[in-house]
Amino acid sequence: MLSRFHPGTLWMIASAASFAVMAASAKMLPEISALEKVFFRSIISVVLTAWALRRAKVSWRPHQPGLLFLRAIFGFGGLYCYFECISRIPLGSAVTIYNTTPLFAAVIGVALLGERLKGLQIFSLFLGVAGIAFIKGFSADVTWVGVGFGLGTAVFSAVAYSLVRVLSRVEHPLVIVMAFPLISLPLAWIGGGSDFLLPSGVAWLWLLLLGLGAQGGQICLTYGLQHHTATRATQIGFIGVIFAMVLGIPLGDGIPGLAQFLGAGIVFLSLSLGRKKSKPRELVL
Repeated sequence: MLSRFHPGTLWMIASAASFAVMAASAKMLPEISALEKVFFRSIISVVLTAWALRRAKVSWRPHQPGLLFLRAIFGFGGLYCYFECISRIPLGSAVTIYNTTPLFAAVIGVALLGERLKGLQIFSLFLGVAGIAFIKGFSADVTWVGVGFGLGTAVFSAVAYSLVRVLSRVEHPLVIVMAFPLISLPLAWIGGGSDFLLPSGVAWLWLLLLGLGAQGGQICLTYGLQHHTATRATQIGFIGVIFAMVLGIPLGDGIPGLAQFLGAGIVFLSLSLGRKKSKPRELVL
């Protein structure tokens, strides 16, 4: 059965499931700040990736250090906003807003890469915004601050995903994965290290699951982006909304309301309409 699926599709489904575990774990740590979650997530990722690099006998030396640095900066911004968003609104809504990343990727392509959007793609952008507004307007437990952090996640991630797509042509996936936590670690400490709290008890378990989920998600995402464009990959990743809504029920979010389901459906429709059918040109570095 699995052999019928495109390998990139399987990687992206695995990535969505892993990131859903990460998001659920973050939801269970309300007493820990977003920057501290980024910090511990980065420590776990550095250790696991270093072990994987050594086992695979892959050189740490990058071919595009500048692009790796930019990918890490935007990834850090996206992860920080994501943890803030998760702490403020239900899990399913947070992941739905995060999955508007392809819409912002299209805008970035127009602004920075000179790409053109067709009429249906422009319509899909407005439809995606309408889906988010629908969730906010009819969901009492969704705040504008949470939505703002969610949109920040989508914008930063749109840039980061596009950079991963470019880097995957010249860098080993593990090198791309390693650059992210190596930069995030000092940034998180500088940003809020003095306010970090020492976790205790079951919080350590949730932090471990957070780190493992994030690591698995990053690795699967990086491999998935070797087979799909950033836009197509994030479209497949929309299945993470389903994972998040299911996980959110036992974590206290309750059963998603009609507004959340309809809003998620509208966003998903916008992503489907905005899909480019033509094969993107290869980038030469």
